[in-house]
Amino acid sequence: MKCCIVLCVLLAVGTKAVTENEMLNQCSELMTQHEFDLTKTMGKWYVVEVIEHKADTRTPPTADTNSGGQLATRFHVVDVCPVVNLRLLDTQGPPRISLLWEERLGNLEYVFWLGKTRGNGIWNCDVIQNGTLADRHQYTQFVGTVHVMKAVGTHMVLTFCPRNVEAQKFTVLVSRTHHLHVTEVRGVRDLLRRRKLPLLSIRESCAQGTATIAFSSPIVAMVTSILWLLLCRRVFN
Repeated sequence: MKCCIVLCVLLAVGTKAVTENEMLNQCSELMTQHEFDLTKTMGKWYVVEVIEHKADTRTPPTADTNSGGQLATRFHVVDVCPVVNLRLLDTQGPPRISLLWEERLGNLEYVFWLGKTRGNGIWNCDVIQNGTLADRHQYTQFVGTVHVMKAVGTHMVLTFCPRNVEAQKFTVLVSRTHHLHVTEVRGVRDLLRRRKLPLLSIRESCAQGTATIAFSSPIVAMVTSILWLLLCRRVFN
């Protein structure tokens, strides 16, 4: 296996109930897509990109002299193809969604709830995550919101926004197939820029379909895992 990719981190789950307005915090101004058929977004998706919007303080990005001094985007292609499965949970009250992230290193399940006033475009998370990746001792539970920036038949754009304003914001681009046309990918990146989300690091996955890589050492797989790096980095103290 080689590199996995992302899904949240950063902030211990509290025992106190959190209101819908409190969940938004640093992402209250993001423009999300509220009107779409939630049932049509359920099912299997392939993770084709993970985009970081906050620099890793251990390796600050350099300024791009060709872009007026703005921070340059770092690109990485990883030889792995994580799968995300979405399903609506059979519960009374507000809709609840299970997001199950699966890849060679393990799995991780998020449970989100939808508020009554903000439509389908904001998913709230204050439930402890489960799975083999969450069992690792470095994992820090995620509390925050997921913003549906775009939801169409072929792909969906999910921006993860922790309540902690110092924590990492990132976006996951998922597709119904292993490959998303370059014009669609470019359109997603332009959309995020218009939403004032800088593209500081882009990790592309599923480029080789569902290829699996065997490693002689599990440590090699762990170090090269994108998901592991995002979930366990200690830059938010």
